[in-house]
Amino acid sequence: MLKKRLLPTSNNSENVLMIINGAKKRRQMAYSAVKAVNSELGIKPELVTVK
Repeated sequence: MLKKRLLPTSNNSENVLMIINGAKKRRQMAYSAVKAVNSELGIKPELVTVK
């Protein structure tokens, strides 16, 4: 007898969550690397509003 296939109740599978968490970690690492390079070069970011 064939079993009925159950539909997932959400789209949060383990693989998707692993990819998302990995992307967050890479983004944070890239941001910290840019901050380190900017501090070595003496670059200070300025926030400017454009209307």
